[in-house]
This record gives sequence, C-alpha cells and structure tokens, in this order.
Amino acid sequence: MSNNNLLCKYLEAGAKSSAVVLDPALHTGNEQTIYLYHQQRNQIIEYRRDIVESKLRELTAEEAKAIKTLQQAYAQARPGFTPRGAALLNIPEKGTAPAKATPAPALREDDDSDDPDFVDDSTLLDDDEDEDEEEIE
Repeated sequence: MSNNNLLCKYLEAGAKSSAVVLDPALHTGNEQTIYLYHQQRNQIIEYRRDIVESKLRELTAEEAKAIKTLQQAYAQARPGFTPRGAALLNIPEKGTAPAKATPAPALREDDDSDDPDFVDDSTLLDDDEDEDEEEIE
C-alpha cells in the first residue's frame, strides 16, 4: 500500500463528519458502493457512492496538517479489515456439493488393535538389542 495512492478527504455528515481515507485498491464488488476509512470511528466503512461522493470535500489547510496521522491510522486499521466480497470467494458454485471432510482411514481386517488382549510388540523395547549394539562397536 502506497500512501501516494491514498486520497484524504473530509466527509461532511453533520455530527458524523470526519476526515476519511479513500484507498482505490479497496473494492466492494459493487459499483454503487465505496469503502472509506472513517477517522472518528477508526474503521473502514462501506458507503453508497451516490450519497457519499457529494458530501466529500478537500481537506482545509488546517486539516491537511494531520494527513500523515490519518494515513498511519488507516494503515493500522487496514490489516484487520476483511472486505465484504471476500467471503463470497468461498461459496461453492451452484450445483456443486460443498467439500466434505476426509473420512478416517478404515481398519484393515487383520488389524487387531481393537482387541483388548492385543499387544503391539513393535512398541516394546528389547533390552537384548541394546546389548547387541554395544558388542558390535
């Protein structure tokens, strides 16, 4: 994310007025809406484009002094933001079944591990093997 691409504006919305950041890289997936970082609320919010665009204005000279702070606040909020359209990417296509979990492997017929008297000899240590290794060296 380059700060050069970020547009800093002021949203005139009465009591909810605030400096905002428009990141052209954030897309809502809907041409009728737009994402803006709202400084007072410290979050990225989706707005109707036709309503909000008429309420955006350039920052005054006094407000422009805080652009760096505004961009830093946006940079902190951005990683935690998941665009609404991102959840749509995981929806299966129409007519396809969702992926099922992989079933547990079936027991072999010769597998006696469910027999209460079964003892797996491969897990037991043979003390004689250790002694044999020492003699070889």
